Amino acid sequence: MDAAPATPSTLPTTPPAPPAPLPPAMGRRSGFVAAALGWTIPGLGQVYVGRPLKGLLMLVTIGGLFALGLFLTGFTCVDPYSYGLEFVAHMWIGGPTAAAYWLSRDIVLVEAQPYFEVGRLYAAVAGLLNLVAICDALGGVIEHNEAATERNAARAAELWNREAAALAAVEESTDAGDDLIAFDTQTSLHEHQAEAERGPDQPQAPGAPTETPPHDPFGSPDVSSNEGDLPR
Repeated sequence: MDAAPATPSTLPTTPPAPPAPLPPAMGRRSGFVAAALGWTIPGLGQVYVGRPLKGLLMLVTIGGLFALGLFLTGFTCVDPYSYGLEFVAHMWIGGPTAAAYWLSRDIVLVEAQPYFEVGRLYAAVAGLLNLVAICDALGGVIEHNEAATERNAARAAELWNREAAALAAVEESTDAGDDLIAFDTQTSLHEHQAEAERGPDQPQAPGAPTETPPHDPFGSPDVSSNEGDLPR
């Protein structure tokens, strides 16, 4: 007796759920750009590295201190010829210093200001504080680039895993289809082999469907059964 053919593996009937979207790639930041922006306008380097609130705080603090120093000195403290040492500190806050020097180049102080020395100090301290802000922006660039490297590496690994899983699913589906084709072929061969062993004169197995003769719509009599009744 021949063994029954093996049952093929069941093919998946429902597609798998779509994977979660990958996070977007994270761009890197340039230290030179961050320093240049922070030198031009206080706090702009922090905005560049993704810290807008911190950048706004530095703009208000450093810019306000520099503007107060200008006001207390009658807008005459930014002068490389009269206050050369202080101008070195002013140079670290490039944008406001250039604007103040250009706008106050024709101003002449005719009377002493009561808080002139305090104003000079405020303006110089603002420049040095902006140097600290530039260094903070450079540190933010380093942290941002490290986070970008880790995030992009994790994204690339996840993308590679998804491609590998998709390839494995395709191979599994192909193997399942091959198993189904092999099962159909084996079943067909088994049926033909059983029919050949049974032969045309052997009765069919119990429960097998029997072939019925086609129905004659004209009702013609069976010639073989009435052959003896014909006149000779």
